[in-house]
Amino acid sequence: MNQILYVEKNKKSGKLETKTTVKIFAIIILIFGIILAMFGGYKIYNSVIIEGKKEPVIEVTQLEGKVQIKVVHNKAIDKIIYTWNSEEENILQGKNRNEIIEEIEEPFGNNTLNLKVIDKNKKETTYQKEFYREEKDTTKPEIEFEVEGSKVKIVAKDETAISYIMYHWNNEEDTVVEVLEENGKRIEERISILKGENTLTILAVDKEGNETKKEQIFKGAKKPNIQIVQENDQVRITVTDEENIKKIDMNINGSTLSTDPENTDVPLNLKEAQFIQKLSPGNNTITITAYNVSGLSEQKTQEITL
Repeated sequence: MNQILYVEKNKKSGKLETKTTVKIFAIIILIFGIILAMFGGYKIYNSVIIEGKKEPVIEVTQLEGKVQIKVVHNKAIDKIIYTWNSEEENILQGKNRNEIIEEIEEPFGNNTLNLKVIDKNKKETTYQKEFYREEKDTTKPEIEFEVEGSKVKIVAKDETAISYIMYHWNNEEDTVVEVLEENGKRIEERISILKGENTLTILAVDKEGNETKKEQIFKGAKKPNIQIVQENDQVRITVTDEENIKKIDMNINGSTLSTDPENTDVPLNLKEAQFIQKLSPGNNTITITAYNVSGLSEQKTQEITL
């Protein structure tokens, strides 16, 4: 009898444990369901937020002489169309990007930038902003060289206002020449050409800071020297040059003579040449032109009466 009661007691105890397990399992399922519901709700909420951002974000920044356009969108961008004022349209291809950064040239003065952003669904978003860019002189100065005997004349000019020039021979230090008058448009300077072959470098700067640099090689030399001396009924013609005489042309009373009548450019290889010419009774007009190998020439005319 006692044994039977013991067995029945154990059976009752087993039923209680099973119910407890079912309750725990149910609670776990409930908690798991709540978590899934919360996660699903978050995803739905997040999706709604993202889908709600239908308009692209447009940022336009003014840079030095340019305007930067930045467009960010949650949809692929097909293209961006822009115009300055009411001028011709320009197109920036989107290439299905979600973010585009482009720089465009900004015109001078007051201007209105009109933007039209078109996404992959052909939805258009417009944007407009006014800009002002101060007009500046961007034209560089001009430099000219002109040989005047043993000197070179430097001319620097600008359409608005020149500021100064700097020049030097070879690797020497710069010499600065400033404009003499306020807002002057021209500077002239004459400098001696160095003997031999040398490089002259010029830098011209205008009031806005625009620069022009120019280099040129000059061969320093003196012009030939001509002497015409009467000796009774004849004249002695003497031509000298410190380097080399290339050619001598003579015109005496309309008759012409030359050391190089066929213009072969073959030098005489002489530093001094003399000629004696008979004079005619009456008035005699003599013109001598001498050339040296450096390309310099000298001319002298003299009248002699017998």
